[in-house]
Amino acid sequence: MIAAAGRVSPGTSNLVDVTTQTIPSPPGLPLLGNLREMNRDMPGFLQRTARTTGPVSRVRMGPLSMLLIADPLLVHEMLVKRPQEFAKSWRTTRLLQGHVGDGLLTREGAENRRHRRLVLPTLHTQRIARYGEIMVGESQRLLGSWADGQRVEVVEEMTQLTLRIVGQSLFTVDDDGDEVFAAVHDFVNSLNAYLLSFGLLPGWLPTRTHRWRKASVARMDRISYELIRLRRERGGDGGDLLSMLIGATDPEGGPALTDTEIRDELLTMFFAGHETSATALTWAFYELGRHPEIVAKLRAELAAVLGERPATMADLPHLPYLGQVVKETLRRWPPGWIFDRTPLVETQLGGHTVTPGQILFFSPYVIHTDPAYWPEPEQFRPERFAPGTEIAREAYLPFGDGPRICVGNRFAEAEIALVLATLVPRVTLEPVSDQPAQLSGQATIRPKGGLRMTVRRVADTAR
Repeated sequence: MIAAAGRVSPGTSNLVDVTTQTIPSPPGLPLLGNLREMNRDMPGFLQRTARTTGPVSRVRMGPLSMLLIADPLLVHEMLVKRPQEFAKSWRTTRLLQGHVGDGLLTREGAENRRHRRLVLPTLHTQRIARYGEIMVGESQRLLGSWADGQRVEVVEEMTQLTLRIVGQSLFTVDDDGDEVFAAVHDFVNSLNAYLLSFGLLPGWLPTRTHRWRKASVARMDRISYELIRLRRERGGDGGDLLSMLIGATDPEGGPALTDTEIRDELLTMFFAGHETSATALTWAFYELGRHPEIVAKLRAELAAVLGERPATMADLPHLPYLGQVVKETLRRWPPGWIFDRTPLVETQLGGHTVTPGQILFFSPYVIHTDPAYWPEPEQFRPERFAPGTEIAREAYLPFGDGPRICVGNRFAEAEIALVLATLVPRVTLEPVSDQPAQLSGQATIRPKGGLRMTVRRVADTAR
């Protein structure tokens, strides 16, 4: 993630370094540089810049600059080949820490590696299989709330669905956990609002965003620490991520997670795992609503493998077309659409000298729509991921890459697949408008103004 998602203004990056002055920059206004275009349509601006300016561009914000790295091979070099030379930018870290603390999103170096060793077993394939029942059960619950002909706001529906899934997986809360769900929803919304404000004002100023931030974090702290206390007292494996984090041991002999570290990882998982999956599912239904031929093919596969029974995690390897739909959704509309790095030492990248403090940023959305790697990239074609099809590894990074790749990638892909496998055979979501969605580049990339669709129940005889 990069803090530049959302509206930006002068003062949000480092001063232009003399070593980057020769890097090409897209046309801009005097003094303001590229600010106006970025604020109007940041995803589109970055995409146009990558295609017209080159693999490395200097994006100007008043007297300040950031470097857009648009070449997948250069991004691969940063993330995979030379990750020890780059870290998340200080600005992104500072913006996130006030909400999620020092979890995997913000830790660097040896501490990041230690936390990954402790957190990864909680998301092992066998453990995720236990969460599959939650994913399907909550999808069925949502299905039961929809009436034929009802018009729904898909962004909000998917947000509530993934919130309940991640809440149950983390804390094992049921209907009496409404307070937890409400607190998490408020927490995530306040974090998005803070990211959009870009943290330009000191935290001690009593602005609405700052007051909201402090109240939402305090509420989540009370809930998190109380649940941790109760789970420690009870002991044993409660079957959820919280139990796993409490009992996690470091295979290299490092210390177990403290209550504060567990709290930070839980809130990191809420933020990273809830909104990204909701956004991906929103785009999946957007594309399925525009491609009835894909829906028909997907339903045929689901009927052949599942019949009338619910899907399970064990079914996913036997549903290849469903997997292709998921991967193509993540290609076309990667929820984590923009990230940043900063050099830890002076180094060379793409023939340019970059220095510590210089913010470099890259966008999976831009890379996933690069016509040099993806023929007709704007088209939604699940067959791109059919067996035997060659995909350039460097050009597909919906969860990042390298040592800092998202630890929840398997959880997210399974969640998207099981939700689709539950809902698609039973409902059609029809677009209210045939106009292409406009994009809103916030913490995730969403349809601007939401996505309204009409529910059409599928008769049993039609399945």
